[in-house]
Amino acid sequence: MIDDNRLNLLEARINQLEQRLATATDRGLPPGLHPGWPLGLGLAALTLGYLGLGLPQHYYQPLFAALFLLLAYHRGFFRFYAQPWRWPLVVLNFLLLLLMFKLLLGGGLSYPFEWLKVPTMQQLPPADDTWSQKLLPHYEMVWEGVPGISDWYVNITKFQSMLLIATLIGALFRFQPFASLTALALLVISFPSYLAFNWDYVVLFLVMGGTAIYMQSSPPEHS
Repeated sequence: MIDDNRLNLLEARINQLEQRLATATDRGLPPGLHPGWPLGLGLAALTLGYLGLGLPQHYYQPLFAALFLLLAYHRGFFRFYAQPWRWPLVVLNFLLLLLMFKLLLGGGLSYPFEWLKVPTMQQLPPADDTWSQKLLPHYEMVWEGVPGISDWYVNITKFQSMLLIATLIGALFRFQPFASLTALALLVISFPSYLAFNWDYVVLFLVMGGTAIYMQSSPPEHS
């Protein structure tokens, strides 16, 4: 009798393990939802994102996008589809994250003293071969930047990256005041770059891109 109970208990545990494995490996789409839907919606979002944000201008953006994509697939946040939809959707998710980090880390280079210029006199070449043009040089006043000052720049993308990493670390360790302050600093330092974006397209990109990613999210596992 005791052996039968142990055997039944072992069978029940094996069934539970099989159910968990089936849940972990079978991450297909809900019935009736074809993978072409998130693919088509994501492609439309990419077009809107390009119109609103432009192309990435710093290697930090694809680096962060690749790291977050690997983490998302490793943790099972995204479904890993069967062929032939697998790699097109992986590339789509990478491009969506790439434009998302263009929004977060798109400050680029800032020249705070670009406006500082001084007048200089430049000699003009002779307009013709007459003696007056050769003996009486002609000058014009040109405004030029001050070397070392007007061309001095600040890499805003690096500061944005450091603040983003600090915000993520604060959120990871649940240090809410620190995460809130760094997130606020990231928002403040990014505000000038936000003004350069076309938000009519950016808002549509966020809505459609977020929907495309949500369609690919894995359902929660229940034990």
